[in-house]
Amino acid sequence: MQTVTPEYASHHLAELIDRARAGEEIIIARGGMPIARLVPIEDRAEQNDEAHAPDEEVDEAFHGD
Repeated sequence: MQTVTPEYASHHLAELIDRARAGEEIIIARGGMPIARLVPIEDRAEQNDEAHAPDEEVDEAFHGD
């Protein structure tokens, strides 16, 4: 697992995505404090199915009541 700064992540995003797709976990930290984690998606087929059926809370946030 590698830790990078937001600035590094911004400039090397494509590389970091490729590494995550290959199974690596990357932590993004500012001032030594972790703020985000880039990880591979475990089951892409399942993720794709979920992407077509938005969560009710997310749908409401975008489209209202």
